[in-house]
Amino acid sequence: MFALVVPPYPVNIAVQTISPTKYCFQFENRIQANEFTLFLTDIPNFTPGYNAAIYLAYQPFTDWKYLGFINSNKPSIICKIPKESNNNDNINNNNNINNGLNNNMNTIIPTEIIQIGISIETDLEIQSKPPIEQQQQQQQQQQSNTLSTSMNNFIKTEEFKQVAFKLCDNLVNYILSFSTPNNTVPSSSINKWFENFQKKLKNDQLDFLK
Repeated sequence: MFALVVPPYPVNIAVQTISPTKYCFQFENRIQANEFTLFLTDIPNFTPGYNAAIYLAYQPFTDWKYLGFINSNKPSIICKIPKESNNNDNINNNNNINNGLNNNMNTIIPTEIIQIGISIETDLEIQSKPPIEQQQQQQQQQQSNTLSTSMNNFIKTEEFKQVAFKLCDNLVNYILSFSTPNNTVPSSSINKWFENFQKKLKNDQLDFLK
């Protein structure tokens, strides 16, 4: 019913039937292929109103990513192979395709194996899924937000270091201004500095920290 092409390998028709509505291809992506083609081989007998939803997962095959669908009106599709990640963005999809797929695979799985899951779903189920482009945009936005947060945290840390350095430098210079010929300073100078600092803080006159 289904055939898979991962360039430059020949057509793969060795689809595993997990259940009447669940199927699976698996292949070892040694050449780091970035796309594959999936198509129907028995278009006339594919029931109208139903679709073959396509999912992909890396080991340990718990994070299934929805890639698109084919049906009798759209019998083939070219899918990009998403990069491997450790997030669980597709929880709903995982529950759908994972039901009966993971536990029925008896093959010993090499480390670089990719599984392509096929789930027979209704038009309504397909329509309820966000468009692929929207999922990609959401993932890119999440990555951008994570990077932005990291940069902000780094900047805040660097700013704190600069303020702390200027504060200590101001304190040392102030105390040294009271030094005696014997290289001693009165302990009261620290209290005076702190009193002055509090006054400047209250009056927003901390220009020396900028």
